[in-house]
Amino acid sequence: MKKLLALISAALLASTLSAAFNPEYSDYLFYTLEDFDADEEYLSDAEESASTDEEKSAILWRLSRNSLSQGDLLDEDDKDGRFAMYEESQAYAEESISLMPNADAYHWLSSAIGRWGQTKGVLESLSRAGEMRDYELKAIDEYGYDHTDAWYVLGILYNQLPGWPISFGNKNYAISYMRRSLETQIAGRGLFLTLYQELSNQLYDRNWDAKKRTSEINKMQKDYEKNDVLSEKMKYYEGAEGASKVPFYSTVALSQMSDRQEAAMLLMYADAVFKTKADPLPSEVAKHSEILARLEEIT
Repeated sequence: MKKLLALISAALLASTLSAAFNPEYSDYLFYTLEDFDADEEYLSDAEESASTDEEKSAILWRLSRNSLSQGDLLDEDDKDGRFAMYEESQAYAEESISLMPNADAYHWLSSAIGRWGQTKGVLESLSRAGEMRDYELKAIDEYGYDHTDAWYVLGILYNQLPGWPISFGNKNYAISYMRRSLETQIAGRGLFLTLYQELSNQLYDRNWDAKKRTSEINKMQKDYEKNDVLSEKMKYYEGAEGASKVPFYSTVALSQMSDRQEAAMLLMYADAVFKTKADPLPSEVAKHSEILARLEEIT
């Protein structure tokens, strides 16, 4: 499989050497191979020859995406290195927006700010949480960015922040956003194991029984139906189809299981998804190990 990927990569590279910027090739390097060094080199070369603001903007937000991901790979103790990469990611996103405002750039700007704040500590995370949320909401509500990455960021943000009056955290909104993230996965961009794990953790912590789930989810359905603004509507996505909904990873309805039963089911499904991939990436192997350990812990 690795030889096949290498051949495909070589063919794609050959086709791009004399052509204009190819966003699919960058996405292939980033998502399929997770070869961030090759992606950075390709994007840097493409930036030098970009002929329009639109093309350069598309290159810059991808450079932002790449810098953030490279920062994530650094040791957690290397805070200076992480700060530098996240600040670089923020700068690329801001430059992309200055040339041509777009949803992807706002999303990666939000993500860079979030990572920077997490590295700095709790107070910095709190102080920039509103800014981070606002950029995601701009991408979603002004540009229609119904995208797995945006919902994931909001799901993490609302879950980790304290609630009113300190901040705007809300565990139920977080779960709805995470459910939407899971159901807007983009084919060909990895296994999304982190989404299953995160939703599982949030449900396990909430710990509603089947009866309470049924009552609360049916209440959410009313709020979901009456909201027109996309980001507000998705705060109640858990109730989009009522408690009778059967998730794609389940054979029973939401009303027929507790939060913790669903939490275990999500991890078992993630395990099955992992086993469908013949040659998983190292990051997927590591995440799968975490999932199996967590599954053993909660069952």
